[in-house]
This record gives sequence, structure tokens and C-alpha cells, in this order.
Amino acid sequence: MKKLLIPILMMLPCITFAQSNITDDIIIDQIERMMENSDEELDFTELIEEYWSICENKININNPDELNQLIDLHLVNAITIENINAYRKNYGDFMMPDELQFVESIDEMTLNIIKPLICFDKPKEKEKLRTKDLWKYGKHQTIFQMERCFNKKAGYPDSYLGSPNKVLLRYSFTSSKKLEYGFAMEKDAGEKNMLDFVSFHFLINDWKFVKTLALGDYQLAFGQGVTMGSGLAFAAGGGSLLRKTKKIRASKSANEVRYLRGAATTLNYKNFDLTVFYSNKNADANISVVDSITGEPLVVTALQQTGLHRTEAELTDRHAITQQLFGGNLSYRSSRLQIGYTIHKTILSCELNPDPRLYNTFYFRGKTLVNQGVDFYYVLKKIAFYGEAAISDNLAPAALIGTTVQPAGYIDFTVLYRYYDKKYQNFYSNAYAAGSPRNERGLYLSTTITFAPRWKLTATADFPQSDWIKTTAYAPSRTQDYNLQIEHQINGNSLFLIQLRYKDKEKNGPSDNTYMRALIHDRKMSLRFHVTYPVGSDFIFKNRVELINYKDVQKNGRCYLIYQDILYKPDSHPFSFAFRYMLFDSPKGAVYAYENDILNSFAIGSFYHKGMRIYLLGKVKLRWGLSINAKIGCTVYSNVNEIGSGLEKIEGNVKTEGKIQMIWKL
Repeated sequence: MKKLLIPILMMLPCITFAQSNITDDIIIDQIERMMENSDEELDFTELIEEYWSICENKININNPDELNQLIDLHLVNAITIENINAYRKNYGDFMMPDELQFVESIDEMTLNIIKPLICFDKPKEKEKLRTKDLWKYGKHQTIFQMERCFNKKAGYPDSYLGSPNKVLLRYSFTSSKKLEYGFAMEKDAGEKNMLDFVSFHFLINDWKFVKTLALGDYQLAFGQGVTMGSGLAFAAGGGSLLRKTKKIRASKSANEVRYLRGAATTLNYKNFDLTVFYSNKNADANISVVDSITGEPLVVTALQQTGLHRTEAELTDRHAITQQLFGGNLSYRSSRLQIGYTIHKTILSCELNPDPRLYNTFYFRGKTLVNQGVDFYYVLKKIAFYGEAAISDNLAPAALIGTTVQPAGYIDFTVLYRYYDKKYQNFYSNAYAAGSPRNERGLYLSTTITFAPRWKLTATADFPQSDWIKTTAYAPSRTQDYNLQIEHQINGNSLFLIQLRYKDKEKNGPSDNTYMRALIHDRKMSLRFHVTYPVGSDFIFKNRVELINYKDVQKNGRCYLIYQDILYKPDSHPFSFAFRYMLFDSPKGAVYAYENDILNSFAIGSFYHKGMRIYLLGKVKLRWGLSINAKIGCTVYSNVNEIGSGLEKIEGNVKTEGKIQMIWKL
């Protein structure tokens, strides 16, 4: 380890990075918390791309429709947005950031957070799209990237069919937020086919009476996501959980599972929106019964979520089933009120019949499924109400209702209750939940208080419980999740954060008899210190210390994570770098830490055992709109002789991976 540290420490004087701000830290904190709460490994690339897209295409503070994006990022609540709109109506368009401080509930802290994401253009009337203007004002971007692990894994060369390189080619064109189209082609590590996944998207906004038209791959979101939410959505670290997201969005990422493929459009007439959609895509599935004559699948036991086709078995499951979806949404919206109704039907090309297990007794079985629901939100001065109620065609209900109250600009309260019946079935739901929107009910409480200039306290409490068994709890179970966070903005570029979290989750205890397990309490308390601060005009330092104490029937212990980030981007040079040195010790479970990465890539590391991690990220801008990004990272474990398991197993205690990306912008 000392030999590895020496060259790194010698590099410190010249290490540099891409620009960062406190808004990044707020968004990253949300995603880190979502990963910690998730029971499955999810790819959050879609959310990272959405955030970077907003950073590049600023939100026009003078356009009420665009302001909703700030709500979906959970940077402000709906009451604040109404205050912005009311102020603009009374006094005219905003011209500069400092004017926002005259709006009730926008203090200096809030302004510093949203400032990097907003612009102050005049709102434009709807205009015809002219082909000559598209090329004149549009932007082209082509990305080619390759990444791989440099260590030999057990799956190569006998089990995995392809090379260990992961390859992505992406092209996109955008023009004044009205038109965007592009494609993506990807091959994961271990896959043989260089075009294992191909995606295309085309989306047009505000074209005559057509509010939005999407062709190819897209995402849908209505209401609070109970009835329809095809992609991922940000979950608040505290505060209101209200969503006012775009109904149709282009699916630009290379995520092979969470997307729809076909056509969708929203038609607008005065205060009414009508959205209709159709999707027909192939999906991976575990085949259990095939037709003896044609060889076509007749029954599958599960829909695969990994998108990986590295082995013969995974390749057999590739595109085993066709998944059709069609439906519509009708909504009415005024300045403070929206009411919507959604209905959709899913048709599978063959029967889905999961292997019988006690926990999946109420899972969907069959070929067709109908979902429908009603959603609303209403903002009345200092109170926002929102909710959604839905049923699946077995008449099982799912509902969510919440309210946010802001009696004064420096304080707000949120109460949300959700009930998702154990029999509720939906392939496309991303409503707020501690687990998944099924077999869960719970109460969420939150308050945010700006108790002094540049100081904010956020406290949340969540009490989810399941009335039926789950894979992790073979009895009805409860969870208590408390979070207390204090933020201090020393200035516009500095953030100090203390976070205390306690979670008590009931889970299966140790037993050889699956159906005689007694639930035990898995308790975890974590304390996090995080600070972001500039050093001079070019450097930004980030420091984190996280201490975790855990306790259950089997074992008590402690975990920790410590890292130092050095970020540098000189205005006078076309290059930037990021460096991290981290130490961790996690004998039980995992600790999580977001990493700076190449453009449109997602990196939150989950670290087990004891060791250290170092990475170096470099970005260089060349001529003619060409830039190159590269990253190399190394993790060294001090208490294991092999890393991973199965076909992903690496002999030894060192894991090294690298990425390189070329971007061409016109």
C-alpha cells in the first residue's frame, strides 16, 4: 500500500478537476440515499443524465412550465414555485438572480442552490419549427467510450462469450428545447455482440397543438407515479415529495430495462392535456416451458432486470418475451390545480408464472394486466395537497396522499401516507416507497427549518411496514427510519453538512428452516460529516467522514469511510482533473460513496471489507469541439484474498478499472 501511495502523493501539486458546486452535493446526497435504501442494484445513470442535462440547458425562471423541474429535483417545493409565479405576475419578469431574494421562502441558501441551474430569458410564444432554424441553433454531440476491469475475472475466457470491454457509442441533437433526437449503441463487458443494445429517440415539443411527440424510446410519468412511472425518479432527502414531472421524456440512456419503445404524444387544448401512448418491446425472461414444435416460449418464470447477455444461459433468456403497453392520460390543469386520470394495459406474448414461493403468492401471473388511477395536486397559498389512488385489474388498491405546509418562508412541514396492497400489481410504478410500491404502508414526516442565515435543519421520519412476507422478512415486518441533517453554507461555493441517521429494520434471523425464521432487529446508526470548500480560485476540496454502528442478534460492530477529494479546473487552461483518496472498513454490509466520473456515467461505489480506494479523473478540451475524458481507479483490500464471487471473482486483493471517453460537439 505504501508503494502505491508514493506516486499518488507526488502528483498532488498538479492535480486538477471539473467544476463543482454545492448543488451537485445536494443531488448526489439524494442518489446516495436512494442506493442505500434500495433492496436491489439499480442503475441511476438516468437520473445523473437528467441532472447534467438541466445543468447544460438551464431552467428559464420566467417560464412556469420549466420551473416544475426544480420540484422534481426536490430543490424547492410547490409553494415556492407558486410564490415565484405570483411575484413575476405582479412585478414582471426576473432579470437577475438577486431579484429572487424578494420572493417569499427564497433565502440566500436556496438561491445559491438553484442559481447554477437557472437562466433569465424572456418567455417565448409558441412558434413554428422551421427546418433551417434547427440546424442553425441546434447542437450535435457524439460520444464514444470504452471501459474495462484490468483484472482477470473467473468468467473469462471459458464462460463469458465476449471481451471484458464495455463499449458505448451515442449521438444526440438538441435544438432550443423544442427538438431532440439521437441513438445509442452499447455492449456490456463479457457480451459478444457489438450491438447488443440499440436505442433511438426522437422528441418534439410545442408543435402547433401537439405539446409533445415522442418516437422510439421514451419514458412516461403521470401524477405521483403510482399508476404509471416507467423510469426512475428523485426521492427527497427531506421536504415535500410532490412530483410535477414532464409526462413524456426521451429515453437517452443505455439502460436496457427501464424504457418504453414505440410512440407517445400529448395534445393540448386550453387547460386540458390528452396523452396517448403505445409501446412494444422485447424483454429478457427466464423460460420454463417452450413449444415442442416451434420452440417459442410458452411460460416464463420472471422478467430479467440486468440487461446482461454474457453467457449462453443469459443469451437464451435474451428477448424471450414481447411486452406491449398502450393507454392514455387525460388531465386538467389550472394555475394551482391539476387532476388527471390514467389507464393502461400490458400484454405479454406468453404467460408469466413465477415459481411458487410464499413471498410471491400475490405476484402477477398471466398475460394481461390493466392499471388505472386518479391523481391530483392543489396549491392554496401556504399549503400544497397531492395524491394518487390506483387499482390493478384484480381490484387491489394502491394510494398515496400528502400535504406540505409552509406557514413562513423559513419553515415547512410535510406529511405523507401511502398504502400499497400486497395484491397490487403493476409493471410500471415508481411511487415513493421504502421498498417497492407493493406490500407496504407507511407514514412519512418531514420538516425543514432555516433557523439562521445560511443554516438549515432537515428532519425526517419514515415508518414503513409490510403486512405480508418479503424475501428478507418471512413475517409481517416494520421499519423505523430517522434522519437529522444540518447544512451550513459558508458562502456560495462552500457547504458543511452533518447527518445523523438511525434505522431499525426487522429482517429474517439465522435459521436453517426457511419457514420457521424469527424476525430480528437490524439496527444501524450512522454519523456523516461532509464539507465542500474552495481553496484559491481554482481548487475545490471535499472531505467526508462517515461512522456507522450496527447491531443485531449475530454481531455488533462499527464501519467507517473517510475520503479526501481534490478538484481543480483552471479557467486559463482547457483541462481539469479530480483525485480521491479513501479509506474504508465495512465488515458487515456496505458503505456508499459517489465518485466523479466521465460524462453521462454513473458511479456510486458500494464498499465491503477493509481497504483503500484511489481514482484519478482527467478531462482535456481539444480543438474543433473535441474533448477527451479518462478515469482510472484502484481498490486495494487488506483483509481478503479474492474479490467478488462466481464468474465475477478476481483472485488477489487489488481491483483496477479504467474508462476513456471521446466527445465531439458541434
